[in-house]
This record gives sequence, C-alpha cells and structure tokens, in this order.
Amino acid sequence: MDKITENLLKSYVEASELQNLNEAQQFERFATYIVLSKLYGDVSSANDFCIGDGIQGIDSFAVIIDGVLVSDLSHLEDILSGRNTFQVEFMFLQSKISDKFKLNDLSVFADTVISLLVDQDDNICPEFINMYNLLLEKSDCFIENPIVRLYYVTLGKWVSPTAIEKKIERTKSTLLKSNLVSRVEFHAWGANNVQSNWRTVSQGLKTSFLFENKTILPDIPQIDQSFLGILPASEFIKIITDEDGEIRRALFYDNVRDFQGDVDVNTDIRKTLKSENKLKFCVLNNGITVVARSIKSTGNNFVIEDYQIVNGCQTSYILHSEQNNITNVHIPFRLIGTKDEEVAKMITIATNKQNQVNKDNLLALREEQKEIEKYFDTYRNDEKHRIYYERRSKQWNRSKEIHGTWRVISLRNLLQTFVSIYFKMPQSTRHYSDLIKREENNVFTSSNHPAYFYSAAYAYCKLEHFFRNSQIDRKFKPLRYHLLAGIRTAFTGSMERDRIESKEDKALNSLKKFNEFLWNDEKYLKMLQNISEIILKINKNGAISEFGRNAEQTKEMLTHILIKYNKKIKLHKRVC
Repeated sequence: MDKITENLLKSYVEASELQNLNEAQQFERFATYIVLSKLYGDVSSANDFCIGDGIQGIDSFAVIIDGVLVSDLSHLEDILSGRNTFQVEFMFLQSKISDKFKLNDLSVFADTVISLLVDQDDNICPEFINMYNLLLEKSDCFIENPIVRLYYVTLGKWVSPTAIEKKIERTKSTLLKSNLVSRVEFHAWGANNVQSNWRTVSQGLKTSFLFENKTILPDIPQIDQSFLGILPASEFIKIITDEDGEIRRALFYDNVRDFQGDVDVNTDIRKTLKSENKLKFCVLNNGITVVARSIKSTGNNFVIEDYQIVNGCQTSYILHSEQNNITNVHIPFRLIGTKDEEVAKMITIATNKQNQVNKDNLLALREEQKEIEKYFDTYRNDEKHRIYYERRSKQWNRSKEIHGTWRVISLRNLLQTFVSIYFKMPQSTRHYSDLIKREENNVFTSSNHPAYFYSAAYAYCKLEHFFRNSQIDRKFKPLRYHLLAGIRTAFTGSMERDRIESKEDKALNSLKKFNEFLWNDEKYLKMLQNISEIILKINKNGAISEFGRNAEQTKEMLTHILIKYNKKIKLHKRVC
C-alpha cells in the first residue's frame, strides 16, 4: 500500500475506531464509506453495508430507494410502506489490498453479482436476496427497472487491461439482457481513484459556475450573503453533477421531500422542457434554492462549498435527465450563504411549506429535542463517555470535535432505542413511520428527563462500536433493538415498562449503576454475547432476520433472559 493511501486509511480507521480489524477489513469499510458517501451523502457507518468474510466475491452491498440508503429488511419494509412508486438502485463492492488488477478476482465479483440478480441464488447472500425478493414482489411500483452500480476497488494502477475490460462489458451485457435492470455501471478503481474520491467526500462539496443575471439581496441577520436571479440550466447542471456526470444525490439530504418520480407536477416539467414552452421555463417553474456554507465570487464567477439544494429536488432531477432539452432554458435561482444550522433548517422548511414536510425535520425543532442535545453536551469534558446527538441531519458531518464516528446517534435511532430499552417494545421499531406517530409524544416529552436519553444513546452507540469491530456478529444487527431491550431487562430484573423520572436527582440516581455497567466494555459486551446466544437457542434453525417480529417472541426472549440472570425472580405476566 502506498504511503498516501496508507495515511488516508489510517485517518479513517482512527476516526471510526476500527483498530481491532485487520487491514483488509479496514480497507473494505474504507472503500464502502467512500463509494456510498460519494453517491448518497455522508454515511455514518459503512459497517451496515459490509457483508463480512463468509461470502466470496462481494464485500458490501447497498439497496437504495429514491436516494435513501436502506440498512436491512425491516428498514426496507418500512420505507416501502408509504410509497406507490419508487426508484431502486443496487450497489455492490469488492475490495482488494492488492497493488494489481487481477482478472480472476474481478471475474468472481462480477459472476457473484450476476448469480444474485439474475439467478437469485439465495445460498450466496440471503440478506440481499430477502430484500431483493420483496422488491420484485412490488415491481409494479418501479419507476423503472433497478439501476446497478458495481465497484471493484484495489490499490493498483489502471492501465486499460484488455481482458478485464472485456469481462466488464460482458457483465454489463448479461445484466442488461436479463431485463431485470435498466442501467449498469461498472467502476474499476485504483489507488488514485481511492485518494481523489476520499478527498471529495471528506472535504465537502465544491463547485464553480457562472451567475450573470442576479441581484444582491439586502443585509439579513445570520445570512452572510444572498443572491436572487436567473441561472442558465447548463450552469445549474454544473452544481448538481459530479465528475462522472452523475447527479449528486447528497445535495438533497436536507430536502424535506425525496424525488417523487413521474407524478403529475414532474410530468408537466418534463413536457415543458420538450415543448416550445421551454423558453418560458423561468416563469413557469418555482425555481431552486441553494444554501451554502461558503460563497466566493469574482465578478460573475462563483465558487460555492459545502452546499445543499433545500428546495428544487424535483426540478433538479428532471433537468438532469433532460439535458438534451435544456438549451436556452433558464431557472429562477436563489443562493444563500449561512453557517447557522438553525437558519438553514428554517429556510428548508419555509421553502417547502407548500408540500408535506418530513416529520423528523419538525420534531427536531421542538424544545424537548434541544434539551436532550444540551444534556448530551454536559459530557463535553468526558470524552471517553461522550455521545453526540444528531437531532438535525448532518449536524456533526465532518466535525473535528468528534473522536469516534460511532458516538453519533440520530433522532430516528434514539426514538427506536428509547422505546426498546425503557418500554421493552423492540418489535415495534420495525416500522418507524408507525412508531413515530404512536410514540413521539410518549418519548419526547418534558416528563422524561434527558438523562434517560443519554443512557439509551450510549447503549446503542457502544453496541454499534462492537458491531463495527466484529465483537458482535453482524448477523444480529437486524436484532439490535432486541439486544438493547434484553440488556435493560437483564440489568433491572424486570421486563415491565420502566418508570421514567422527570426530576434530575431521581433520574440520575435511577441510572447511576446502569451507566456504570454500560461504561464497562467487558461486562456490557459479555452480556450482549449471552443474549445473542439466548436468541439463537430460542430461534433454533430459523432465520435471525425473522426473529422478534411480534410481542410474543419478545416476551419469550425476555423471559429466558430473566431466567438466566436471576432464577429466583418472579416473572411478570405483562410485557409492554
């Protein structure tokens, strides 16, 4: 491994605390992180998408629905439940620390992907096949057949080897002829590609464009710069595409709506671009709003960094797909420079108020959320036990303050963890959309002291750390909330819903010993391993991913845990 790549990998390993893994495993997660972050925005844990050493030919895969990364089958079930149409993408990756591109290794990778997608061989990777089968059952909802992206990543230097190029083309042809996919990309990365793409994802988005027809807006509090004008569609394309001409999906991470496909409004946009009315586009379209952390300009030449498209997702996707029809097309364009996250969020919600706003965006603004964040910050001087609450999307993205990316927990994961640990209802976390409707006001309330959220968050994040370092088998990842419910049950000796205190002194007293237990890696890990064994014993030969889907199975698991850790305890008749 060359010194530059070695240092970049070292930096990633230290930030992610993956020192327990061997070099090949570290590089596998490094490559997966780069690819997924480049395509879909910052990925907190590449481990969610890495398969492990048991499968030959593929190191990691990802299922993407409308630009959203899906971590497992339950997440897929949840995300599909509210969609009538959707776009599907698959990403497969194989990494090698070899300094050469080897035809045999690439061929095994390519053939494995074909076996999965075309032959649907469930002996290779059951985890993917289960998700794939569910998608095929709903194929009538596809906007188009799935897009497939293959990445073969090595430390070698690409010199256009004929045999490998022929294999790549044959693979693409085989997949397309199956009529199961609409498009295939096959990327062979060497060390130079790894290095350049790492810099892209680690340094944030940056682009330049020409903005001639504009007006500078008056000074606005907490806004560094702001411009309003008309931008040629050809210049806007520079903002939304990467060096490969692909749309930068990460740009829309903070947008409150995903791309909706060919709904009526998008169909109308497409028709306008294909008609003589395209010259009127700038007066027919609501326009684009971009928020950037940095705006630099010399005359009409603009350079923006770390930016997001907070309104205009639908228009952006249509313009990208209709590039042959955008000559002489102009769009209303608003460019805002601010480093204030709250202001950026306000702009996002305000500019999208005409449509339904993502529930998490609104929830993040509630006072209870801010109090939780403040409490987490009380551990600022205790780096060993500090956890970072990401109540706003990408809040801690590229923060130099964080030592260990596993220490970040999202609003979604915090809600799921809280319900699992204190309500003993891990089975209810499978469908997040239902969970948040049912439990948000029972969880995020002033009657629940923030200390309970910290303990739950630490338990979740430390479990994630164990998964990343292969200290807990990743096959249990779909059952992480059951593991957490089991931990609390074993510790308290009860599977009843916890009493949650509102007063600080009572809350801290009730959690003191639990925190001490969680902070002891050896004891916490040992109990997790014991609970994993209990699940295997209960489930016997059943698929792990199918375990714990109902309250009865949860009760059975918790009962066995109580028996193991305290045989004298009287078992409760009710589980919440």
